[in-house]
Amino acid sequence: MKLGRPKEKKAGPKLAMEPLVDCVFLLLIFFMISNILRVPPPFAVTLPESRARSEFARKRYNVFIDAIGRISVDDKMMPNGDALETFLFTNKDKIETLIIRADKATQHGYVTDVMERANRRGIESIAIAVNEDDYKGNM
Repeated sequence: MKLGRPKEKKAGPKLAMEPLVDCVFLLLIFFMISNILRVPPPFAVTLPESRARSEFARKRYNVFIDAIGRISVDDKMMPNGDALETFLFTNKDKIETLIIRADKATQHGYVTDVMERANRRGIESIAIAVNEDDYKGNM
């Protein structure tokens, strides 16, 4: 038996955890900010179905039209078509793609009216949204 000081264990390289925690929080913040948030319309819209799939630019606005013809742009209600046209004119530099989300029971005239007003105000990229997830037809 040997008396004396106990042997000290060699300490291995220490890993600093603070930078790792900082990186995790920065990634979390980045993904939260870069995520596209869905803005629900102020009324229910049931989209028609389609077989085609398309991707659009991130810089877009959604125009919602319900079955009785009420119109909103994202979460902002439009009292009439003229107010929509004014909104489109003032924001046309921000709009790359105008996506029209009309209820499947909406009269066609409401959709064409929105499309004509957008074209008059210089918005060339217009898309009509359809419900792709629920389609159960044959391809």
